[in-house]
Amino acid sequence: MKQIFSFLLGVLLISNAYGQGFIDLSSNAVPSAWNPAGALVQSYNTVGTPAINVIANVEGNTNRFINSTPRTDSRGLWLSIDLPSRLQEVSVTFTFSEPVTDLRFGIRGIDRDLSFSNYQDRVAIAGYDASGGGLTPNITYNTSVAYLGQGDAPFIKTVAGFTPDPFDSTLTTVSYRGSGVKRLVLTYGSGRDVRLGPITSQSIFLTDLAWSNIVPVQLIYFRGKAENNRAKLQWATATEINSAYFGVERSADLKEFAPVGQVASAGDSRERLEYSFLDDGPLPGVNYYRLKQVDKDGSFEYSKVIAVSTQSEAAQFVIYPNPSDGQSVRLQFDNLELDGLRLVNLFGQEIGFDIEASSTNNLVIRPKQPLETGVYFVTYTSLGRSRVTQKLFVHR
Repeated sequence: MKQIFSFLLGVLLISNAYGQGFIDLSSNAVPSAWNPAGALVQSYNTVGTPAINVIANVEGNTNRFINSTPRTDSRGLWLSIDLPSRLQEVSVTFTFSEPVTDLRFGIRGIDRDLSFSNYQDRVAIAGYDASGGGLTPNITYNTSVAYLGQGDAPFIKTVAGFTPDPFDSTLTTVSYRGSGVKRLVLTYGSGRDVRLGPITSQSIFLTDLAWSNIVPVQLIYFRGKAENNRAKLQWATATEINSAYFGVERSADLKEFAPVGQVASAGDSRERLEYSFLDDGPLPGVNYYRLKQVDKDGSFEYSKVIAVSTQSEAAQFVIYPNPSDGQSVRLQFDNLELDGLRLVNLFGQEIGFDIEASSTNNLVIRPKQPLETGVYFVTYTSLGRSRVTQKLFVHR
């Protein structure tokens, strides 16, 4: 017996209030309707205040759709699908023309239908900022009908059902509080907790996709380099709304940051703008910098952390292989004090690891959890407080 896989989506629009957006796909009213039925791409223009555009793309094993879906239904955007394998899935990607803050939505109907099929609902939730970095959602759910799992990356979360109801109406809520989401990817498939036999169809609803505002400042890049024993920082923005200034903060240990300068921003702009700052007195060794973008109302956000080394001497250790598989990395060194080693990610967050002696002047660092694909820093600080940093690339 076929079950219905349904999908409800929305985006909050209150035209007389600043900074809100909404599209209710349970309605046939413009701009909410999914038209025509069965389309795999939808565009929603000038939505919310300030107005932005939203594009929805449906991809994956779309040949498994049934009942003329995707299409608008009173319960939301209906995606009815029959999957013969756990390896098959569909994804819905929402791309916002400007990053939005406080993105939130609900998922209804996460269950495992044991009565009529061999299917277990499983939805992977992935959010990305303007630079492509992953954002971790806040998720609340009913533990009596579903459980929370881990996706292919630390920021990707999965919600899977385990109740035998034909349809469970319990609402799971997902939010990205304070984060600027540029792209949201929702991937639907079957979990592994299923009965033997072919996987059949099932249903879920995604409801009330909404946001509070667009990100006041959209940062394109932030980078730095050594220049005549000084640190030159450069960054660019694609969008600025109500922006006051950029504060430049510096740290020697990725724990305590102190302001070292300030650069006025344009305030309001929809064009690419470039900025720079010269730190005339960097600390010896590696300096860590971040931007504090402050709005006119006093609210602020921090950028990612970058590292700039002004040292001219050769590094005191070498890491290899580089790129690494994320499981381990070897260090070749001279006179290295093990207490001075640290492993951090691009956001300055320290990652725990174990050390194994390999041979003379060699050791192995094994992260307590395998590293995901990305860029990391292995930092060494000697007892004399000189600091050396090596960039570690991980590809899995």
